[in-house]
Amino acid sequence: MACVVVHPEHGIFLGTALGLAFWSRLDPVGQPAAPTFASESEAREMLATWVEPPTDNLMFCDVIADDGIYASVAACAAAGLEPWQDEITPVANERPC
Repeated sequence: MACVVVHPEHGIFLGTALGLAFWSRLDPVGQPAAPTFASESEAREMLATWVEPPTDNLMFCDVIADDGIYASVAACAAAGLEPWQDEITPVANERPC
């Protein structure tokens, strides 16, 4: 089982580029999946490399990674997480019953 990083206000961590972090509730930048980590400690190690790591109320939620590395919108929704809307991903608003 893998985990994703979830911030209570920003949503699911979707990656970084040029020193900026992208989150599902702020700007998903067309990301159809979230990076997963083998454990909470591995995720915390990655966050510790940031100049200003988020520290407030982070959650590390278990998901089943689609390809062993990334968890799609559907995989995150199946884990009970809030799916993000993305024009590229047609299942973005579908939540399993």
